[in-house]
This record gives sequence, C-alpha cells and structure tokens, in this order.
Amino acid sequence: MTLTAHDRKYLAIAMPAAMEGVFMNLLGMADLVMVGALGTLSIAAIGVFEQPRMVLLTVARSFASVIVLLVARHVGAGRRQEAGEALLHSVFITMPVLAVMHFAAFLFVDDVLLLMGAKEEYFALAHSYAAIAVAAVFFLSMATLLQAVLIGFGNTALVLAVNVTSNVINVIGNAFLIFGLGPFPALGVEGAAIATLLGSLFAFLATLVALFRLGIFREVQKILPDLPFLREFGRLFAGIFGEMGCERVGMVLYSRMAVELGTIPFAVHSICMNFCDLYYGFAQGMGKASMVLAGQSCGARRIHGWRAYLRAGVRWGLAFSLLAAVLTAVFPTSIIGFYDRDPAVITMGTPIMLFVAAVSFPEALALIFAGVLRGSGKTGQVAMCYFVSVTFLRPIFTAFLLYGMGLGILGAWIALAFDQCLRAAASGFLVRRVRVAELMGKD
Repeated sequence: MTLTAHDRKYLAIAMPAAMEGVFMNLLGMADLVMVGALGTLSIAAIGVFEQPRMVLLTVARSFASVIVLLVARHVGAGRRQEAGEALLHSVFITMPVLAVMHFAAFLFVDDVLLLMGAKEEYFALAHSYAAIAVAAVFFLSMATLLQAVLIGFGNTALVLAVNVTSNVINVIGNAFLIFGLGPFPALGVEGAAIATLLGSLFAFLATLVALFRLGIFREVQKILPDLPFLREFGRLFAGIFGEMGCERVGMVLYSRMAVELGTIPFAVHSICMNFCDLYYGFAQGMGKASMVLAGQSCGARRIHGWRAYLRAGVRWGLAFSLLAAVLTAVFPTSIIGFYDRDPAVITMGTPIMLFVAAVSFPEALALIFAGVLRGSGKTGQVAMCYFVSVTFLRPIFTAFLLYGMGLGILGAWIALAFDQCLRAAASGFLVRRVRVAELMGKD
C-alpha cells in the first residue's frame, strides 16, 4: 500500500491517539487481570463498577470532545491564541460540574452499586474498590479535559507518552498493593483502586505541566468565557453529550441485564467486554484523528482534505480491524486464560471471543464516521443515531434474546454485534449525505 501525504498525516495523529486509547483502557484492564488471581468474585466486584465509571467519564469525554473540536478549528484557521482561550473557558465551565458529579458518586456509592445489581457475595469487595476508584476517575476526567487541547493541536504523541507512564505507575502499584510485595500490605481490590488513583493523578499533573511548558496559555487574554463562547460550547456539547449519553444509558441497561445472568456469566461478560474495550479504545483514537482533521479541514476550508482524510480513516480502520479480528479469533482461549484460569470461565468465554473479533470492523467504522460528523459540526445527527441504536434498540433486543429466547450470555453478544453493525451503517450513510462545499461556504 502506497502512503499518500494524507495517509501519513492521518497516521501521525491517529496512531498516538489510538495507542493512548488503548493505554487508558489498560488502566481498567490491569486491575481486572491482576485481581483475577484473587478469584472470580474479585473480577465481578471490579466489573460491576465499570458502567458507573464510564458514566462519569462520558461527561468528561463529552466536554473534551467539544474542546478538541473548538481547538482544531482555531488551529486550522491559524488562531493559536483563541485555542488557548478555548481551554481556559472550557475548564471554567466544566470543572465545577465534574467536581459535583464525582462527590455525589462518592457519597452514594452503595446505592450506585445496588442499582447496577451488585450481588451480596461480592458487594463488600465492590464497595472497597469503588469508594477509592471514584477519586481516580475524577483525576482521569481532569486529565482528559487538558489532553483535549493537545489532541486539538495534533500533539497526540505527548498524550501517549503521559498515559503510557501513567499505566506503568498503575501496574507497578497493582503489583505492590494487590499482592503485598515488599513492605506493602496485601490490599486486594482496594490496592487495585489505590494504584489506579496514583496513575490517574500522575496523568493529570503531567498533562498540566506539559501545557504550561508548551506555552499554550502565554497569549491568552480572556480567561472567563463570554456569551458567544457559551452558546457555541453549549450547542456542541448538547450534540456530543447526547450521543455519548445515549450510548452510556444503553450500556448501563445492557450491563444491568448481564449482571442478572449470574456471577460466572457476568465475570465472563466483564472479561470479554474489557478485552473488547482495548480495540474500542484504539478505534476511538482513529475517531479522534478523523474529528481533528475534519475540523481542521473545515477551519481551513479545504474540501479535498476533508474527503482525503475520510478515505484514509476508512482504509486504515478496516486494515487494523482485520489484524485485531484475526488475533482475537486465533487465540481466544489464551486471552480468557490471561484473565481467569477457572475452567468454567474459559469454556463459556471462548465462543464469546469470536463475537469480540467480529465486531472489530463495525465498531471502528462507526467511530471513524462519527468523528468525521463531529468535526463537521453534525453532532446532533450522531446523537440521534446513537439514541436509536444504543439506547433504544440494543436494550430491547438484548431483553428479547435473554428473557424471550433464553440465550443467556450468547444473546447479550448477538445484541451487541447487531447494535455495532447498525451504528456503522447509519453513521456511514450520514457521512455520505454531508454537503462538504455547502458546509465550508464554497460553491
């Protein structure tokens, strides 16, 4: 395959962003894998907090996506000062919201776990993990906001470096605090939460230092947001949060039904979803690159660039999906065994990994198409697509397959595959309908 200039620029942004997505998901994976040595109950205890964690991160990532889009447009138009101001204005809006949300999650952590269907047999373990993990999610959310500016500038390599180091800290902390190596006590799932907190705190502080060293704030003149900025921010956030919020509501309902399958099936589901999230995080990086480059193309009014980056995203999305699918389909037993060596878990999880392999293609395409739509200002269309597919159809289809057809965990993954395919098809259709010349004010 001959690399064009657009391929090279796309990969220069997409690869660090994709690896950053993988390493951010490794924060959760490291907990699950290393706690897996303690038994299935510990896996379930961590798995039941995954959706509340993702709900909190959804708000932060929605804010971050708005920042990426605003910064990318300013960068594309050559307005560096406005890019720095966009961050400060956004933080002024978002930090109080995130602080209140995470404090409320800490106060009502038991109610949240009960709402998610946590079982009595592992509830105490889930509480000890979640009470600390909420703080880790807060610092991760703040790091996500700050890193959005770097992504908007196309500086995804620095984001990758910070998050790789953060994961190394997390893994080392897990080893010492979960198992009690050296002078440290063996804290089990509580130790996993503390290690995650340390890794997230590092990511936040390192990103903050990087922004000051790069001088992004030097040319800033206005610290507080004005009314036009609030209107633009609110318009973009409404569409992006509508999209991500719809996805998260659907995932909470979906996960709630999976919990009811029982401890071992839910542990299997948590393992397969956790591994699936690795490639999902990678594909999110490609989606971020598509959003940044579409936004920069719109800011610079480059129609050819918009189309070329779309083609590059689709081409590389399919190529990486093929690689991920083959590796997953060839080594399903080894992957499951990496998390948990319980024969019942391995037997039940091996066929589910084939679904993980298959959904690599539609999930990557859906994220790339959604990124292009966001970068083009079509956030409302993406939100509607996600509402219909994830919030409405997936829970209904899951309930039908689980309770009506009695398919158990297999039914849950059939519903997931259906949802991913529908999202890819719908978002691809919406991209084809974008009138690029009209969007950029050209004839």
